[in-house]
Amino acid sequence: MTETEFYALIDAARAGATPDTPSAEPDALRDVVSELPDGRIGEFASEFRRQLMRLNRWSVWDAGYAACGGMSDDSFHYFRTWLIGKGAQTVDLALTDPDGLVPYLDTDELENELLEYVAEEVLEDRGVDFDDDADFEPTDAEPVGKPFDEDTSEERHPQLAAWGSGIR
Repeated sequence: MTETEFYALIDAARAGATPDTPSAEPDALRDVVSELPDGRIGEFASEFRRQLMRLNRWSVWDAGYAACGGMSDDSFHYFRTWLIGKGAQTVDLALTDPDGLVPYLDTDELENELLEYVAEEVLEDRGVDFDDDADFEPTDAEPVGKPFDEDTSEERHPQLAAWGSGIR
């Protein structure tokens, strides 16, 4: 499954395909993914993991940290699933210009944990065993890039920090 095909499915589960629409709801994604054959669902699950790894960067964690006023390991993981659920444009923005995310922050909950499990649950419901762990590093491996200084995160991301502190 290509990245374009993957994000077309994500967008089909959203209220629209622009960054200002909410992150895909797990139930809506389940409806979309359920229409695919088993092999394509497996490809979707693999691409979801690839996208999680693509976002596994200290710079993305830094941005989430500024927006949320702090972010644990688990919160960072769920922040990345939220970004994926917002679509390709939002993911690209998180990687290139994180402060540019501010107009697209539509909720105080910048996480979407359950979205990650949809494809695997659909396959499980069908009695299909899916395990692609051998093909990828763990999705929570050490992030790529230079670790950030928590004390100066707000200085690097002033718009995200302002949004997070309620100055919207």
